[in-house]
Parts: sequence; C-alpha cells; structure tokens
Amino acid sequence: MIGPDCIFCRIVANAAECHELYRDETTLAFMDIHPANEGHCLVIPRAHFQTVFEMPSEAFAAVGATVAKIAQAVNAALSPGGLSLVQANGALAGQTVPHVHVHVLPRREGDNLALNWDRLRAADPAHADPERLAAVAATIRAKIVLF
Repeated sequence: MIGPDCIFCRIVANAAECHELYRDETTLAFMDIHPANEGHCLVIPRAHFQTVFEMPSEAFAAVGATVAKIAQAVNAALSPGGLSLVQANGALAGQTVPHVHVHVLPRREGDNLALNWDRLRAADPAHADPERLAAVAATIRAKIVLF
C-alpha cells in the first residue's frame, strides 16, 4: 500500500498535512488526528514497512530512538501520570494503518483507555504453568535470528 494509498507515506512526502513534531533522515513524529488522550502522537519510519516483520532491525532501532526522544518531550511538556507505547502488527492486533507506527500515549488517572486486555486479570493457568512457559520460551528462542 505504499504511495498514494498510504496516508503515512503521503505525510512523509508532504502530500498530506500533519502537525509535525520531529523529522530526521529515517523517522517522523506527528500528532495523531484521532487522539485517545491529549498529547497522543505517532512515530513512524519514513520508509514504508507494513509491519515490523518486513523491517530491518536497524530501521526499527531508529524508530525506537525517536520514540524515546518524543516520549521524553511529551512527558516534559504535559506531565501526564504515565505514558504507554503501543505498536501493533496486523488488523487482529489493532493496526488500522498498514505502515509501521508507534503510538506515544500520555496516560492520566481515570482516562479509561483500554489496551486490548485487562492488565489486572489473572493469567490463564494453562498459559502460566511454569513447564508450559519454559516450553514456549524454548520454541521462541529457537526462532531468534541473530544479525
């Protein structure tokens, strides 16, 4: 969906407007036009990657460095009670724009902003079983690609 069909690619190319916060050679940060909370902004790679699965680790590292910079600025400017960073891959995970992006979400007492799961619920006993955790960890470790 690169090009005129990707709103974030259009923003990078200055073909669509945004409230830009920061731009460097590889990343761009701007305000979300549908903010969940005051100060909600996005950080994207300037190159088009639909999900992190297509992205070189160096490109995601650059996004991460900009996320840290923007999170610091949001915290200093707005003094929220906390801050959530959210990055989703695929519609099932809640990704609505198919271009990698990280949400920088200032959090405030009573904002009732849900993030797809109840953080206070008890874990599924089958998933939390130490033997099952060890088996899943081993499966994941076997798939880690070292660069």
